[in-house]
Amino acid sequence: MWIKWRTIHESYGLPRMAQECRRYLETRGVRVRLLAQRTKRAGHVYVLQVPAEEREEAEQWLRRFKQTLQ
Repeated sequence: MWIKWRTIHESYGLPRMAQECRRYLETRGVRVRLLAQRTKRAGHVYVLQVPAEEREEAEQWLRRFKQTLQ
């Protein structure tokens, strides 16, 4: 069965933030995939994706995580 993946976060430069978000979501039981792409100008882009059916839950967890950082 195919899984439709949806992007919920993009980071440019170093993968630190994307890795922290991935770890946080995985500890909450959300399946996550992290993709890295090389670009001409920004260097690297790190894309955090979750399955389409888990998107709403993952976005709520990600919002909570970002609020704790502020």
